[in-house]
Amino acid sequence: MAQLGFNADEYDPTDEFEPLPPGEYLTMITEASLDNTKSGGQMVKLTYTVMEGQFEGRKLWSQHNIVNSSPKAEEIGRKEISRIAHAIGQPRINDTEQLLQQVIRITIVLKNDPGFGPKNEVKKWVAVQQTGYQAPALNQPALQEQLPQEQPPHPATQQTTPPWGRR
Repeated sequence: MAQLGFNADEYDPTDEFEPLPPGEYLTMITEASLDNTKSGGQMVKLTYTVMEGQFEGRKLWSQHNIVNSSPKAEEIGRKEISRIAHAIGQPRINDTEQLLQQVIRITIVLKNDPGFGPKNEVKKWVAVQQTGYQAPALNQPALQEQLPQEQPPHPATQQTTPPWGRR
């Protein structure tokens, strides 16, 4: 038998994770990865952290097919990545690292998932310059805590074609 060392009294059993209300949120992309799909394709996964208001610190997620057996699914995913890239002012993205720490305004809706109930879905990406928001300086302590530790450049950044553009 394995020792668990878990104390359930340290956690609120009634604290459930509820989706955020539909609307616009100022966020920062705090995680970005290129992952394989179950069907053998590839998708870009993004995590957004809400930067202001009542839900500051909450996370939202989106996934974007970039290689898929369905041409329509692939087209939708690539158009979404294009919208994100233009909203952050980087129309040529060679690596998911370029998406990190980018401030972007997103619009979310509530979607009912038959298996899991209501969940948030990101539907729109807008540049913060278009909304009149001034991004805070990155030397502020709250934002410094969110920044990843300095790492050497990823080998993929040396490529001229993004991984999802190769066939």
